[in-house]
Amino acid sequence: MYRGKIIDSHFHAYAGEDCGAFIKDMMLKAGLSAIGIASIPNGLAHSEHFYNSEALKLKKEMPDKIYFFGALDYSDKSYREGKVDFSAQARRLFEAGADGMKMLEGKPNARRELGVPLCSDIFDSYYSYMEKNAYPILMHVADPETFWDPDKAPGFAKTHDWFWGDGSYPEKERLYREAEAVLEKFPRLKVTFAHFYFLSADISRASKFLDKWRNVSFDITPGREMYDNFTAKHDEWREFFMNCQDRIIFGTDNTPPLKGTHKEQLDFCVKTVARIREFLETDNEMLSGRGLKLGNKVLEKIYAGNFLKLLRVA
Repeated sequence: MYRGKIIDSHFHAYAGEDCGAFIKDMMLKAGLSAIGIASIPNGLAHSEHFYNSEALKLKKEMPDKIYFFGALDYSDKSYREGKVDFSAQARRLFEAGADGMKMLEGKPNARRELGVPLCSDIFDSYYSYMEKNAYPILMHVADPETFWDPDKAPGFAKTHDWFWGDGSYPEKERLYREAEAVLEKFPRLKVTFAHFYFLSADISRASKFLDKWRNVSFDITPGREMYDNFTAKHDEWREFFMNCQDRIIFGTDNTPPLKGTHKEQLDFCVKTVARIREFLETDNEMLSGRGLKLGNKVLEKIYAGNFLKLLRVA
């Protein structure tokens, strides 16, 4: 059994009076060494959860336990005319203690509200600043392809207003083209694409993408489809994880309580960590698939080493 360091690189610390206490309990019970708090951009989808300041406060309270990925502020709508300096926003966040940036701008609802491509020249100075300083970006681009299909979209997607097939949202391939255009402009940009870049159903495309872009990583923060897809081609995906062990990063997408109680959400978060660990560490048959049973040296990289290397800590 793996007993080394585990960092949840993708955690959302929504503001709340017991957020700090919850994080401490959750890390202890889930066996986590640290977490990376990913903020939400202001002025786009879910901007009620904009929490750069709250996350920085938590980091100052627990500097050895928390890493912080800040988000951009779109409340000044003149950004669409290029009148907002996003590089200055990022610089202020790093001066305050940020470790990286989180971009939700590529999620279909956020991208629709954004109103400009991810590769728009209004972001050029920001991407240039990030590339020059080798600061990492955690970027959400697209969603599972079923979310655009009225016949295949899961019920939970519709419940959460994550159905994108009504013609008003950008298509998945358009979002991919925009993301790749960013990498073409800034090839040394250090980007981790969240949720495995939603390529768990296409191992060939995932392999080619990582081969082409050497500074890119995927996190394995689960979408519900991901582990079913991995299991459908179990042996091929296990080989992928072995071959790309330096490019895969552990995360959960967990949050403190938004609804319900501290205990209910704590149990949920601990179980989420346990399920992903079971998938990575064993070959058990699980509700969402069969485990990969990776060795400890590979697990050390996925659980913590690759993330710390991005932050130039390891």
